[in-house]
Amino acid sequence: MTSPQPPQPTPGTDRLPIIEAVIPAWNRPGDLEALLGDFRDLDTSAADLRILIVDNGSDIPLANVPQVRQAAEQSGQRITFHQLETNRGGSGGFNIGIEQAVTRSDPDYVWLVDSDVRLEKSVLTHILKAMSDKPDLVAVGPSIADPETGKIFEAGGRIDRKSARLVAAMPNDDGGPIDYLAACCALVRADAIKKAGLLPDTFIHSDDVMWCLRLAQATGGSIGVVPEARCAHPRFDRFKTWARYYEARNWIGMARLAKVGPIGRFKRAFREIALAVEQTIVGSDDLARLHINGLKDAAAGQLVGRPAPNRTACKRFWPWHSLDPALRAIMPSASSNAAGVAEMHSDAPVPRSQRPAIGKLLRDVGLDLKQRPPDPARSLKQALRGFIRLLVTPSNAIAFVHARAHPHSWAAGRLLVVVSPQGYRIHRLRTLERIAALMGVLVSSIRPLVMLTLSPPEPPPSEPIALPVASPRPSLSVIILTRDRIDQLLHTLKMLREDDVGKDCEIVVVDNASTDGTPTRIQREFPDVVVVPTGANLGVEGFNRGVQASTGDAVLILDDDAWPDAGALAGVIDTLARRPDVAGIMMHRQHPRTSEYEWPFANIATRTPRWPDMGSGNVIRRSAWDEVGGYEQGYFLYRNDTDLALKLLAAGHEVVFTPDYKVWHDSPIAKTKTAKWLFRSTRNWVWLSKRHGKRGSGICAILMGWLWAHKLAGIAPSKHFAALRGMLAGVFTLAPKLEKAVKPDGKPLSRLIRLKLGLR
Repeated sequence: MTSPQPPQPTPGTDRLPIIEAVIPAWNRPGDLEALLGDFRDLDTSAADLRILIVDNGSDIPLANVPQVRQAAEQSGQRITFHQLETNRGGSGGFNIGIEQAVTRSDPDYVWLVDSDVRLEKSVLTHILKAMSDKPDLVAVGPSIADPETGKIFEAGGRIDRKSARLVAAMPNDDGGPIDYLAACCALVRADAIKKAGLLPDTFIHSDDVMWCLRLAQATGGSIGVVPEARCAHPRFDRFKTWARYYEARNWIGMARLAKVGPIGRFKRAFREIALAVEQTIVGSDDLARLHINGLKDAAAGQLVGRPAPNRTACKRFWPWHSLDPALRAIMPSASSNAAGVAEMHSDAPVPRSQRPAIGKLLRDVGLDLKQRPPDPARSLKQALRGFIRLLVTPSNAIAFVHARAHPHSWAAGRLLVVVSPQGYRIHRLRTLERIAALMGVLVSSIRPLVMLTLSPPEPPPSEPIALPVASPRPSLSVIILTRDRIDQLLHTLKMLREDDVGKDCEIVVVDNASTDGTPTRIQREFPDVVVVPTGANLGVEGFNRGVQASTGDAVLILDDDAWPDAGALAGVIDTLARRPDVAGIMMHRQHPRTSEYEWPFANIATRTPRWPDMGSGNVIRRSAWDEVGGYEQGYFLYRNDTDLALKLLAAGHEVVFTPDYKVWHDSPIAKTKTAKWLFRSTRNWVWLSKRHGKRGSGICAILMGWLWAHKLAGIAPSKHFAALRGMLAGVFTLAPKLEKAVKPDGKPLSRLIRLKLGLR
């Protein structure tokens, strides 16, 4: 969809600055229609404006909604719709739009705009002028007003380094430079984006904060606000439900980039625990779990994309029209010794239109409605009173309280009507049940609190702008190691030749001294496959020889009982084509008969960077493989793939895990561990820990690996003895030396430890 000709250049200039406005939108066509009306009235005389609307998988494509289509046509702007199949969140929608915008028109600026923002006519003129007047600005935004009151509530923001909390700045305050802009309306230099990369893919929350920090760090520039420029956007502090998870998870990335110390991280994590406690005491266990789940995933380093649906599941708030029958059904069961009075807390957001009906309802059941004046939202005195009310019989039969669950509302009644702007819930409080739930929250929060304070994960990366898909695909060679398993090998070769990409790949089979006629069978049934005989069982050194004999730009490392899922090879080599920074990709290993995953990574729903592990089904750039020396031959078998991932990271390369790209692995050892496996695996794990550990991470990894080996040994004494021998062999022998290009700092190994502790 296009508009008439773009505005003409101003006198004395070659052209107008090109601005690509990127608008992610999901459902709510009315918001988008109103925004397009603002674009119609916008002053664009000083810019060549193009608009890209990224539809985040709306139930009905927004481009097909008549009123949206009509508003786009009447806006007078050049508008393009891009439809996504699934909701990628704010960060995912912005990133897809930014990539398309930067590659299609090479703009001077990218303008990030939320679909529910409202723009004043002169907002673009103001922020564009600020960019022109101050070349050191890399991003600039307007003051943001509450659409309901018209009052400004934010003009950029700062990060409190003492508590890792976000503090809104106000127009013309003297608090110093700001750290970030809200992505609801932010104009960013395209050159800065090319240097800093895209927004961290956190789905929602803190992505714009981390991005602004990286924009400033990558360019040496600053973030600015134009106070006289204004837009309207719903307040960011409105009551949240499922979004609580993302707040609790994503703050740690912002804190790491802002160099918040352990005390500040402790305070921020403790705040999430306090919020979980508040929700638990008023009976909202689902909202409490969101805070704890977010902290747990943050501690495990799972900071990218959407989690499994159960991690953000929460109950609904019911509409007000259903309150009357709900209360009438419950009130007869209220305890007879409860006082005949009901409280309505003055801070509870009960609609004024509902208050008379609620009063009549309560009088009908023999209760008088009393207004309770406001109390301090949070204080030690109020918290103690709340705990006391929890331990003894509440003095009131029923209370209407705010869903924010501040201490003055704790156990305010035997029945709580918990009220939010979205509606209400009814909770019946039982003392022992609430105490048990509270203890569960406190116990489950200890480990993430300690880990986020003392050993926080690395912040999620800002991926570079991807090259167009049309970039040449790297050539791929498939390297398969085999020994005396001709039937499994022939099946793997058959599956590769049936794959759209595998059929054209160079395949190299390294035969580790098979005695079942493997070379002859391969040459007869697959004459185009290259066979490399070793003459002896060399273990994983055979993979190194196979890579030496190959010619591809990248290599796929496969066991003879593993094969990629349909479409997986196309996906990984396209990723390598788009992402020159990526040196290795781990595919998701799954058993073909049981469909069980070898590692419990199924709850990671998006591409995960800085991944410290690999397995059967790795794709590695040939140049990176050669730089780090491939697999360590001293390991012979086991842990060599994890060691390779750590070497690639320590050499400055990127390794990603892409769960959508599966490799089927028909391996019995994935479930059953032999004594020989336990010996070699434990010894090699100790060597790996010694090679890559720093500042205590190596010792922690050694102890953790040893204990885990004994867990895998089960009740077999011979297996426990094998694990002990492996531990001693690893500790009292020198680990193989690392290549010169590999300079470990301990961080990838620390993340590997957190990953295993968090997921297993």
